[in-house]
Amino acid sequence: MAKKKEKQPFIKTKTRSDNSKEVIVTRSPAKTHSGRILVWLIVTFTVFVPVLGLILTMILLGK
Repeated sequence: MAKKKEKQPFIKTKTRSDNSKEVIVTRSPAKTHSGRILVWLIVTFTVFVPVLGLILTMILLGK
């Protein structure tokens, strides 16, 4: 049998000596499914939605 790859958690939290919490991201968000979905949503809303709004505005003002 092949060795199972040990899964590391995506986010680790540590408690410092002054009782504050430290959050560590162990994997790149671009390599996770949720990170890729978030990137596509950001691209969609920053590029396509304004372009569609401009096209709609030009159509409505052209009448």
